[in-house]
Amino acid sequence: MLKGIDVSNANGRVDWDKLKGNIDFAILRCGYGSDMASQDDKQWAHNVSECSRLNIPWGTYLYSYAMNIAEAESEAAHALRLLKGLKPTYPVYIDMEDADGYKSKRGGISKQMATDICRIFCERVTAAGYTAGVYANKDWAVNRLDMAQLSKWTFWLAQYNSKVTYTGKYDMWQYSSSGSLPGISGRVDLNYSYKDFAATAAPAIVGLTLDTSSKNMAAGENYTVLARCKDKPTVVTTGRDVIAVSEPRLDPKGRGWLIDVQGLPPEPVVRHGHISVTADGVTQQCNFNVI
Repeated sequence: MLKGIDVSNANGRVDWDKLKGNIDFAILRCGYGSDMASQDDKQWAHNVSECSRLNIPWGTYLYSYAMNIAEAESEAAHALRLLKGLKPTYPVYIDMEDADGYKSKRGGISKQMATDICRIFCERVTAAGYTAGVYANKDWAVNRLDMAQLSKWTFWLAQYNSKVTYTGKYDMWQYSSSGSLPGISGRVDLNYSYKDFAATAAPAIVGLTLDTSSKNMAAGENYTVLARCKDKPTVVTTGRDVIAVSEPRLDPKGRGWLIDVQGLPPEPVVRHGHISVTADGVTQQCNFNVI
């Protein structure tokens, strides 16, 4: 069991040097609500920089104000904008609660809508290559979310109690909001993680590799090339009368980008085409023989 904290701008300027050695991980708020710079957490950059400097494993959360699917998409974009170029080893969570009554004052949201908001956020975060998760208290987990629909993602439970009485599955428990630690003035949220996310984090994608260098195809056959790279690659096709190629799309498993290739009806003889894929200053080629 690992000990951690979660912090936001509400905790002020944290002295991470004093915290080092007292925690095993930290979950940092990146912001709240839709994708607007004014809603970025004011301590986000500082907290990420300090955790990285001191090798403190970290993840993040975005406090949700979404009332519908469009706003859920914007919240996912908000988190991904702030995560660009960063490599958290702990999950990226959507914080699903209504601590300030924003949702209830606007009529609230249905259980299915709340679940869909979490699902959309987690799907987008996963597709971008991060570990996604949901944060909620016991009441939300039992009564306001359909946790069965969210079971493929990690769950961070908030229950301020001496022991957990929630009977569902969870990987992290926020057990107090009144902790006290050196380096933080005032109270801080305390957590236990039952999973060492940093130890199981996938290695960062560096450079570019393709999962194949050549492929024999029949007319009408489809094949998907996996391009292992961080940023979206550019694709140049030779032999457009031989193969049809899609725009690269994010691999939902977080391995890189997927490029769909289809063999076109051939001439009486074997025809050849290839794609040249460029990312991170590297170009790789995949050759196709359509029979």
